[in-house]
Amino acid sequence: MEVFTKCIMDNKRLTSFSLIPPSQLTSFNYVKTPMWIYDVEAFHICWANDPALTLWNNSQDNPLLSRDLSEDMSQVIELSIKQIAKESRKKPCKSWWTLYPQNIAKQVYIRFSNISNDDDQNLLLCEALLERDEVERDTHFALDNTIKSLFNRDGSLLSGNLRFAECYDTQTISLPELIEMEVDELKRKMGMNHQIEFERQTINRGVMAWYNFHIKELMPEQHYIISQENITERKLKEQTYRHLAYHDQLTGLLNRYGFNNFLIEQCHKAEPFYLFLVDLDAFKLVNNNLGHSAGDEVLVEIARRFVMHLPDSYQTCRFAGDEFIVVVPQQQDSQSVDAISQLILDIVAQPIEKIDSIQITASIGAASYPIDAKEPNDLIMYADTAMYKAKERGSKSYCSFAQQMSLEIQRRSAIQQGLKQALNFRELVPLFQPIVDMKNNTLIGMEALLSWDSPTLGRVPPQEFVEEAERSGMMNEIGQWILRSACEQCLTWQQRTGHPLTLSVNVSAIQLNDNFINTLDDILKKTGFPAKQLTLELTESIFLLNIKQVIKRLKAISSRDVGVCIDDFGTGYSSLSYIHKLPIDALKIDRSFISDIDNSDVVIEATVAMASKLGLKVVAEGIESQHQREMMLRYPNLLAQGYYYSRPVNAQEFEKLSLFTKLLPKE
Repeated sequence: MEVFTKCIMDNKRLTSFSLIPPSQLTSFNYVKTPMWIYDVEAFHICWANDPALTLWNNSQDNPLLSRDLSEDMSQVIELSIKQIAKESRKKPCKSWWTLYPQNIAKQVYIRFSNISNDDDQNLLLCEALLERDEVERDTHFALDNTIKSLFNRDGSLLSGNLRFAECYDTQTISLPELIEMEVDELKRKMGMNHQIEFERQTINRGVMAWYNFHIKELMPEQHYIISQENITERKLKEQTYRHLAYHDQLTGLLNRYGFNNFLIEQCHKAEPFYLFLVDLDAFKLVNNNLGHSAGDEVLVEIARRFVMHLPDSYQTCRFAGDEFIVVVPQQQDSQSVDAISQLILDIVAQPIEKIDSIQITASIGAASYPIDAKEPNDLIMYADTAMYKAKERGSKSYCSFAQQMSLEIQRRSAIQQGLKQALNFRELVPLFQPIVDMKNNTLIGMEALLSWDSPTLGRVPPQEFVEEAERSGMMNEIGQWILRSACEQCLTWQQRTGHPLTLSVNVSAIQLNDNFINTLDDILKKTGFPAKQLTLELTESIFLLNIKQVIKRLKAISSRDVGVCIDDFGTGYSSLSYIHKLPIDALKIDRSFISDIDNSDVVIEATVAMASKLGLKVVAEGIESQHQREMMLRYPNLLAQGYYYSRPVNAQEFEKLSLFTKLLPKE
């Protein structure tokens, strides 16, 4: 095989093929690989080993070495072989070929080596690789499905192989028709290289297909030899993958990535348009109460309605979980922002009959290109800001972006940027507010809160920066820091007072993820804080999460002897059907009921009675006056916190409170 090739090519004593010793050739009859030597100019095989004679169906009636192979050879095949002979002078060439010994087609993978000793000879050593492992060594070659043809300088067909004749009408086909390009344009694109390769979609005999064309100009005849491979299957797969990459698999609409590309193109066109960001109100309640499959059905139905009922000129995408974006070109006959917003709201609000006729509402924020912004990200951000303004007005509302809202955006952006350095530069300060046994008026613990004194923004209220921390993904890091810091401080106070003071720390719904339990374990271990003196306060927003996951995680917390308290009870999304199932220890009555205590006594009384039945502690939050304290003293065993006892203060100020100093051992 390759040893034989090297032997012939490196033997300087051989001046012609006739000088090769017969014994040297005969020895290769024992090689399994069919091998023969083809004289390109004489169109005949001048030597073959025994396996090659078998491959070529050699017989006494039709001996291989006597055959004239030019009889059935097309011009395109002749030129292809001459091209191989030329290229294989430098290094061997390999490709699939179909041989036709005695008109029987045989496909073989051949290694060609030009073994000529001078320019007057054109001898090709051919080795047919029949073993699978030999063929697969050259993994970049595939089973040949190549269509080959030869055209003259004017684009008229001279010759084609059998595959070409199967695919095209050889009587009428021309080069411009085949490649859908004029000959002059082809020559210009080839340039001085005299060859070109490209992919093109063509239609032949009513069938659309993709081909990879490799065209080489043969000089000096200026003929064009063309190899084309059908790549339709690959192209269809690429189109499928591209569709999946840029479209939402659930609804079929553009996804975020596809929409980003679309929006960039729209901005480059510099033609005015509106962008509407549509957010489904309280969509998490659908998932939690009816299941995620029902939630998916809602999204599919809303998407279907947008496609069916919005004009074709509108582009719709599913931007996030329960958010859609609609882009509307601004034309002379376009509807107003108000009218378009109302149309979208009405489409969404229609009852979904196949899901118990439930009604979904939406909130919409609108921004305009180029009046409000010229950059895609700015447009989306402005529409998002307007959407949150709409939500403040209640469900089924819409709002257009106004320039004064940009101040709010700047404020939000500054808070997000400031939070990144707040932890590093110790700008966040833990504050503590006493929790008191109302009956004895004694300190039993404290709630840890946060204060942020920014050097650039001044004092930022927790309700403002916590929201931005959740949006920016920093809440987990900040939450871990305050939990660890508060445990360390409270442990110090326990040791100083000798009392098992309790510590309450707020945990947002975002923090209550799969990693939270590991974080809790790590902090308790490293600080040494006793788990049974720790209570985690969760707002009722946890009921917007998957309730099964919530119960699972709360049970994991409870199993560590850590208490769980529902904060701001009575103002959010809590469902009484779940309260008795949750492993909680306490309820905290929201300050809004305490501040209006004269009109809220029925609600307070019902909450205290329910908690008593369930064996839960009750904390009255927001006690600010003697009147409120006296009203709450009517209920036994209550805990309280509020400005009446102390505002939230830092650790140094907390140690000066009389409630704290009373607990210190007497000297």
